[in-house]
Amino acid sequence: MKGWKGNILSVNLSTGKIEKTPLEEEIGKKFIGGRGINSKILYERVGHLVDPFSEDNVIIFGTSPLSGTLAPSSSRCTVTAKSPLTGILGDANFGGFFGPELKLSGYDHLIITGKAEYPVYLFINNKKVEIKKANHIWGKTTWETEKILREEIGDKGIQIVSIGQAGENLVRTACIVHGYDVASRTGMGAVMGSKNIKTIVVKGDGSVEIAKPKQFEEICKEIRKKIKESPSYSTYATYGMAGNLTMQNSYGVLAIKNCMQTGEFPDSEAEKVSCETLAREFYTGSRSCYSCNVACMKTWEIKEGPFAGEKGTKMPEGCNSPCGPNCANTYAPSLFKIYNLCNQYGIDVLDFGITMGTLMEWYEKGIVTKEETEGLSFEWGNYQSMIDMIPKIARREGLGDLLADGAVSAGKKIGRGAERYVNQCKGMVHGGGDLRPIKGMALSHAVATRGNDHLRGLILIEVLGNYLISDKEATERFGTAKVLNTVSYEKAKATAVVYYQDIYTLADCLQICKFVTSHNGHGVNISDMARLFYTVIGLEMDEKEMRSIAQRVYTIERCYSVREGMDKKDDFIQGRLGTEAIQAGPFKGERLERDKFEKMLENYYRLRGWDPNTGIPTINTLEELGLQEVAKELEKIGKYKK
Repeated sequence: MKGWKGNILSVNLSTGKIEKTPLEEEIGKKFIGGRGINSKILYERVGHLVDPFSEDNVIIFGTSPLSGTLAPSSSRCTVTAKSPLTGILGDANFGGFFGPELKLSGYDHLIITGKAEYPVYLFINNKKVEIKKANHIWGKTTWETEKILREEIGDKGIQIVSIGQAGENLVRTACIVHGYDVASRTGMGAVMGSKNIKTIVVKGDGSVEIAKPKQFEEICKEIRKKIKESPSYSTYATYGMAGNLTMQNSYGVLAIKNCMQTGEFPDSEAEKVSCETLAREFYTGSRSCYSCNVACMKTWEIKEGPFAGEKGTKMPEGCNSPCGPNCANTYAPSLFKIYNLCNQYGIDVLDFGITMGTLMEWYEKGIVTKEETEGLSFEWGNYQSMIDMIPKIARREGLGDLLADGAVSAGKKIGRGAERYVNQCKGMVHGGGDLRPIKGMALSHAVATRGNDHLRGLILIEVLGNYLISDKEATERFGTAKVLNTVSYEKAKATAVVYYQDIYTLADCLQICKFVTSHNGHGVNISDMARLFYTVIGLEMDEKEMRSIAQRVYTIERCYSVREGMDKKDDFIQGRLGTEAIQAGPFKGERLERDKFEKMLENYYRLRGWDPNTGIPTINTLEELGLQEVAKELEKIGKYKK
């Protein structure tokens, strides 16, 4: 096999059994790798009766044929399991160096099952794989853990992922941390914690055999140039991953106070936490992930104030927006402090920020009282109380124990109308701009296969329009330029949703950073991905064939949710975003009109080959995609009415 190593490493923590099994080339051709093969393994190995915290759940780390090569921005690694947060397919994707190192150690995928009797960590040193005791690092932060193991092992070349106290205590929003990169969403850190595995250490000295090395080198050079010339390059290279909140605010989609307000912040307030200010006042340098020329990982330092001396790397939009305007917090240094603490304790910072905004609204409305918060005050903008809650959630102390199961669960347990203020879909909270005026974006989030999700297909052309794509390009690609109309329920919106979801799916399968792809109108497109794939594995594919793979992956993920009991009724945003109109600003009065949304939704189902009445992939679609066994199972459990 070219590209793939041809090996899956399986570790059963209950029995201590470690084995290497072959990765079938046919599976690689149908699912590529990364998220694709991970999702297939999860569907086959973890059924709907499996508790996410049981020994029968698996946690899978996946690489791709491009991992470990010099393919541009191919640093990503996907970790997959049944989500303890949503109960459906869960995964998270992170960059850095772990994924390529796992591949170079000789393995395409790592599958961990069972549960150790005591805390352990896994050490993969090329062909030598050991389960080692981790009592001495259990209870430590992720930063402390990495420092201890690096000193203990004494090899600068190792790459490490670990969980913090949140994962150990089964916080359902716990993440997995790799240096300054984080696998954040859907509670993958809690699955590691449920198995008593604290850390995975990898060292790889191998190489990847490339089918067409000369052509591969030429295409890599061409794509690096294309990335550098794309509209988003200068933004990421200058400002990193932080969001341009001033622009979002002026356009009218910046979510403020748990979406009580939209695009109503005074510009001077939004500017305090926008990417330009963060870059000017706090950034000190840049770092890159494996084989990436963008260098969007910005190092930073706080020079003055209560957090003076705090240093770190990276400030994602998943922090400066949810923990900033979403909570009416405009004190920038607090965002850096929150981000560091969430990473140290191993908590998804995006989920944390949205949960804090929801809590602040509960507090304002008297649904949660100061007595219930144990004296902490959660008026809007109180960043100190937010900071104080991080260790409480990680350790499941007091109110932190309630919030540790996520805002959706907390709202149900609190009652008193709390649920109506939780903006979510399929159990995962919404963490981006206001969806109500951006109809295609709302559709993409609602049908995302792991819950309310901007990382399954971000449709930036709806917001940035002709800055990213011309009317002519939009018409050629989607049949009409009306897809650029933000508030339109235009039929072609569904076409655009499928297109961008396919780009994201293929990027995750190839483990390419999706932010260098043409999700923004220009950048690495599906044809580019096909050419990279071809030169590495030697199998020629065109855009149509690549999109067929994306459809197969997205559909088997959908079937996982269907098997868990979800269908059309679950494909709508819950909370304020699904029930109320925007109160002021440029999009005043805009709301998600259910009847119009459902027509757009049904058109999406038809494009996907799913039943427009139920949202369930049809038997014909599954058979055409080579998923006959999935069709048989869904039929057996009664998902198709006679």
